[in-house]
Amino acid sequence: MDIYLSCGLTHVPRELFHEYCNYIHLIAHKLYKKGHLIKYALVDSDPQLARKQEDEKALLCYLWDRKMVEMADVLIAEASFPSIGLGIELQVAENKDIPVILCYKDFGLNRALPVKYENPNSESNDLQIGEGYISLMALGLPNIYKIVKYVDFESGSSEILSLVETLRK
Repeated sequence: MDIYLSCGLTHVPRELFHEYCNYIHLIAHKLYKKGHLIKYALVDSDPQLARKQEDEKALLCYLWDRKMVEMADVLIAEASFPSIGLGIELQVAENKDIPVILCYKDFGLNRALPVKYENPNSESNDLQIGEGYISLMALGLPNIYKIVKYVDFESGSSEILSLVETLRK
């Protein structure tokens, strides 16, 4: 299967960045060993963007990553950290009816806490954030095949691999 492994990297806390990137590489490696073709930004667009002129980077990033999503049989979205780019990729996958495996981990600092707000009519409301890890709008995408909340990298990658194998059949 052709797989696009999507992840939000911009807002990963820098003290977790290398560990998080290693996890993305681990997922890709395990899927590759099972015979899948894996595309993801850390290997297939970010290094190439680094060699481009600044005024070209944004458009090329959009075009390249969009094409990788559109060519995929399945999108694995690691969504532990907020990312507008990941949200766009999820929507591209939805437009193409590409199934999504959405996964995330509680890192202890990536959960949005509940908050109240008041509207101009003085009505008090609780902001609707679900569990606070992934926006309700993203969770409501009709092409989500499974949502995986994992506790460690090994179990998370194993569960993702199992779900991909189920989709392969």
